[in-house]
Amino acid sequence: MRTRRPLILFGSGLLLTTLAMVTVFPGIEAHLIQRRTAPLGMARVKLSGKWGYIDRTGRIVINPQFEEAGDFSEGLARVKVGGKWGYIDRTGRFLINPQFEEAGDFSQGLARVKLGGKWGYVDRRGEVVIPPQFSEASDFSRSL
Repeated sequence: MRTRRPLILFGSGLLLTTLAMVTVFPGIEAHLIQRRTAPLGMARVKLSGKWGYIDRTGRIVINPQFEEAGDFSEGLARVKVGGKWGYIDRTGRFLINPQFEEAGDFSQGLARVKLGGKWGYVDRRGEVVIPPQFSEASDFSRSL
């Protein structure tokens, strides 16, 4: 039996709370992830074991089709398909095809990605700007 907790799904800034399972609409349950705000008015949602995205009204805007998914950051979201990570835009179209072992969110125009067991960085076009050479990597920040 699943425990249901009260949920304030959308408020100022699209507020989400931590919970296990919620009913988005009668008959449709969604697994939502803790997030203070969901950028671009979209939130991740898990239906029938796949991840997709909903808008502020709870309408599915990107069909659940991904093994895993991240939040949108700088207009792109990292998603996993076929065991590899890539990046989609707000319409669900791949801008960077799935090819990475692991991937991070975009920050300051770059995202950390793992290839061949090493971390490097790509830009929003998917071009490798810092070749994979590090055993660990973090997101870029303004305090570099």
